[in-house]
Amino acid sequence: EITTQGPYLNFAPDQSYYEDTLAAAGDERRATLDCTSGWYTIQNWEGVRVGDLLDEAGVDTGTEEARWVRFVSVTGYRWSLPVAEAREALLSTAIDGSRLAHGHGGPARLVAPERRGFQWVKWVERVELRRDPDPAQWAVTLVSGFD
Repeated sequence: EITTQGPYLNFAPDQSYYEDTLAAAGDERRATLDCTSGWYTIQNWEGVRVGDLLDEAGVDTGTEEARWVRFVSVTGYRWSLPVAEAREALLSTAIDGSRLAHGHGGPARLVAPERRGFQWVKWVERVELRRDPDPAQWAVTLVSGFD
């Protein structure tokens, strides 16, 4: 389900949404996941472009209240991207033709090609439009669930 409340887009998908909508989106990005611990991998990520998701929800991303997009994990971990960058990011449900495994962030993971791996939020349960970036996002890199 996608709902709006003021400037916020709340994306709370159920299993059928993953299977029907996101999996059928067909957007693909070949992107490098660059892990802070020193390894990297180049994969074909598949899912839906975040800009298309926002457009589908009818959200106006041209306002002062919607300058940042915050991606929130079921763990409480989150990261914010400027709206222009977020629109080009991918909410991935598959990798190299296979459903995204739980260990890789499935059923939905943020793919932000110009960002480091720790900014690719796993297990996305909510997407929010915000005036400002989340001031606590750096703290959650240390402790997921900090709110």
